Amino acid sequence: MMRAFCEKAMVYGECSKPLGEPERHITVLLNPAAKDGKGKVQFERYCAPLLHLAGIKVATVRTENEGQARDLMEIMENTNAVVVAGGDGTLGEVLTGLLRRADHSEAARKLPLGILPLGNTNTSTAAIWGFRGNPEPRHLAEATMAIVEDIRRPLDVMEITPLQSVEEGESPSKPVYAASMLEWGAYRDAVDRKDVYWYWSFLKKYMTYVFSSYKDITWDCAAEVEYSVPCSGCSRCRVNIDQENTQRNSAAETPRRWWMAYIPKAKPVVGRKSDEEKIDYSSIINEECGVMHKTTFNNICDVTVSTRNTPQSLDVPSYALSLKTGPANIGTLEFIKEGWSREWDKVKSYASEINIGEIILRPSEKKTEKGTDQELNIDSETFEVRPMKIKARPSAVTIFAPADPPFTAHSG
Repeated sequence: MMRAFCEKAMVYGECSKPLGEPERHITVLLNPAAKDGKGKVQFERYCAPLLHLAGIKVATVRTENEGQARDLMEIMENTNAVVVAGGDGTLGEVLTGLLRRADHSEAARKLPLGILPLGNTNTSTAAIWGFRGNPEPRHLAEATMAIVEDIRRPLDVMEITPLQSVEEGESPSKPVYAASMLEWGAYRDAVDRKDVYWYWSFLKKYMTYVFSSYKDITWDCAAEVEYSVPCSGCSRCRVNIDQENTQRNSAAETPRRWWMAYIPKAKPVVGRKSDEEKIDYSSIINEECGVMHKTTFNNICDVTVSTRNTPQSLDVPSYALSLKTGPANIGTLEFIKEGWSREWDKVKSYASEINIGEIILRPSEKKTEKGTDQELNIDSETFEVRPMKIKARPSAVTIFAPADPPFTAHSG
């Protein structure tokens, strides 16, 4: 298999380049701790050879601590692309650093992202490349060849902004960006405790649901909720955004020079509409756009907010998020059965699921019965449970991937 991929990559490396065109240069942000060090070995075995054979100049940066990838993306320059060699956590840091920049619109266009599934959890890449569980070597090679072949498409993300508490006098917090999902509840807590049962060897991922069923975990995701219905674009939500983007692009434009005619044009992004195909949203009226609906969560064991970059949410529109909730007052046996099913079949069951445009969550309780802070996961990274606003950010960044991702249900 690798011989076939290497021969394909060599074709690109042996192609002569037009006079004056610079060599492609990419920066790889490698998490050496991914998969307990196995991610680094897999990158060197299945990914790095293809990049070098394709004649791409590669600068590898090994992240040494949490938050380093985010900090690097806030100042990243002088490269043609950034490759994320890690899992969901590393990708989340890269997205957060990139989209927090003052010039985030221009930076997201200039710095396309390659995503190599080398972490313990690879939710987004599983949806992109159509695999369940652990990725196979061919998935790593295919993701690398998308970088070599310069195949691009937009990626939708979600923005999570902690809400300022007037009573506690908190200062405004910066948003966090995620490609796949936010998870809160008993199943998330059980998975987080998995490594405690290391002595069960390969059975620990099943036994964690047995032992966690009577532990202090989040059985009740109680919260006040406000949400809006999805809107594909109308005079309320898109006109102001388009005007701001036009003003920003006009301010960023540089005077045209004669020598610019010899500079190669930027690679078009598959799936992103050109200027000629833009829709006139000023004539579209949607009375429901931005209208917030109120509800409450009581006695439910599981809350998930996800983008369409997850294997079970591929049919969610780019401008929407999927809100999924688990059953109320779940029993011990039902909890264990569902947990085992998630581990065995890699499919999660929910009591209800709706598409939303944005959502505001105000948890009723932030502490556990023992007085510790409740926790949730954002792209597999742990955060404290706090009031927050979550909204969709369609086509926020550009990635190297086919325009139409394969469906995981049909993958081998």
